[in-house]
Amino acid sequence: MPRYRTVQGSIFLSVSLLLVSVLLVFSFVVYDYASTVARERFTDTLTSLSKSVLTNLDSQVGEMNRLSLTLIYSRVFQDLYMRHMALPRMPASVEQRIAKLENTEALIEICDTILGPNQSAPQLNVFDPRGEMIGAGYYSRLIERDAKREGWYSEVMRMRGERVILPPHTDPLLEETSVIVKGKRYVSLLRSFQDSMRSTQGIIEVKQYCDSLFSELDSLGNSTVSIFVADGDGRLLYPYDGSPADREELLELSRKAASGAIATGSLPGKRETQVFVSAASRDTLWTVTIGEPSAGLSTSIMQYTTRIAVLTLAAILCSLVASYFIARRVTVPIKALHDEIDETDLENLDEAAPGSRGQDPGEIDSLRIAFHKMRLKLNESVQEAVSLKAHEKEAQLAALQSQLNPHFLHNMLQTISIMAEESDASAIQALIVNLAAVLRYVSSTEASTATLDMEVKYAESYLAAMRTRFGDSLDFVIDIPAEMRGIVVPRLVLQPFIENCFKYGTSNRPPWLIELRGRLMDGRWEVDILDNGPGFSDETLELVGERIAARERGSRGLPALSISGMGIINSYERFRLAFGDGSVFEIGNRQGGGARISMGARIHG
Repeated sequence: MPRYRTVQGSIFLSVSLLLVSVLLVFSFVVYDYASTVARERFTDTLTSLSKSVLTNLDSQVGEMNRLSLTLIYSRVFQDLYMRHMALPRMPASVEQRIAKLENTEALIEICDTILGPNQSAPQLNVFDPRGEMIGAGYYSRLIERDAKREGWYSEVMRMRGERVILPPHTDPLLEETSVIVKGKRYVSLLRSFQDSMRSTQGIIEVKQYCDSLFSELDSLGNSTVSIFVADGDGRLLYPYDGSPADREELLELSRKAASGAIATGSLPGKRETQVFVSAASRDTLWTVTIGEPSAGLSTSIMQYTTRIAVLTLAAILCSLVASYFIARRVTVPIKALHDEIDETDLENLDEAAPGSRGQDPGEIDSLRIAFHKMRLKLNESVQEAVSLKAHEKEAQLAALQSQLNPHFLHNMLQTISIMAEESDASAIQALIVNLAAVLRYVSSTEASTATLDMEVKYAESYLAAMRTRFGDSLDFVIDIPAEMRGIVVPRLVLQPFIENCFKYGTSNRPPWLIELRGRLMDGRWEVDILDNGPGFSDETLELVGERIAARERGSRGLPALSISGMGIINSYERFRLAFGDGSVFEIGNRQGGGARISMGARIHG
């Protein structure tokens, strides 16, 4: 049987259809409105985010720019750099090499000062037109590196002092310096600088880590958000790991986003449709493009994204604050230790080190305390070394003086006794006067040095006393220019050789002649002690030569003080200690017979 439709059923059906239709239309409108509002809000959020990222990038590039300008306009840097350019590229003398090394260290120090204790940038390089580079930061030294061979040179020179920013790149030089920067990529800011005549003097390069420059982008990047940064020439700056991206595609997306409408499309490397925004910097001309998939946008996702953004910003702020205090905790003691090391010299080794020395010092504080203890020990060692050297020289002089007295006095007293028997009063008086002068000079212990004039007068008194003893069999000549007599020499440095002349030179038949002659030539002075005796034997010359060579190789201790060889070594050692390696000390035989001993040094040596 057929089924009949009731009114109740029809009304129910009609109203139901109407309500369902209205609900469907309302739902569609609400959905469309909510979707549009959500997309607009999401776009606004991405726009704000892109501008924030761009502001942060501009700030960091501005800091790099400030570092380069601060260095260029630093008066200290200008003076040091002009001195660097004035010094030869390849110094020929030791003085020039030392001057260049000191000037290079000063340039590196001013660069480190500008970088600051927190290292605003990891590396700062200065290229000069001669093909040299001064590095400061992780790589601090002077090397040969010609800027003209770099790919960026022509662009930097074309900009005439304006900044040039290089896209991400690696630096093999820094990778060889430390494993800490192994695999790091950098963005470089370069600019040339000129003198007052607008002539290019060099190029400044400031390097910054990519992961530091784009740290905010790294923290935002995830599986859904896509971020691209390109420079004014369309070169991809971020991602800096070499991710592929079509230049024309990025430019087209940037133009589309710049129109002001909600832009959708496919970003490089993303298959799904995305909502994206783009922002450009008037300062750096960089363009930041940020996108996120449009499918599945909802209030919960927006809330979650907002929450994540707030937490991320809070985390970044907390990280900056924490990094500041951590860096301060580490760098302040390091700087204090650096200042203490830099101020340390021989005059203040025993001074107390300033700073905190609590019951629980940190590692760097402990290092400072250990350094101070090392300074005290070093001061003690230096004082001991100076004291030992002073005692050694005093012992040498005392031993040399004691060597003369017994033998010489015995002979002189015998001579006075014989002359007294012959009643030669005037001769005895003259001998006693000379003998008193000799003994007064030998017995004096006021100083270990004397002028050459005092040594010559002593030698003259000694020779006059000996001539009284030997009579006409002995003659002597003293010819020392007046210009030499003020030279300071070790005390009794001539006496061993004059006595040596009497010991060996008088083995021949008289008359005997002893000569003491001095001369000035080419900024040096020399004194020769000559006799007309048999001279030194070959064995004696060989023995003395071996012992002098042994002393030059670093032999320590007091040499024996006998005149037959080792008294010569003692006098040589005293002479070398007084005048250094530039002194002259020679022994040998005269061509016509007799011994010859020569000693000398630079006039101001």
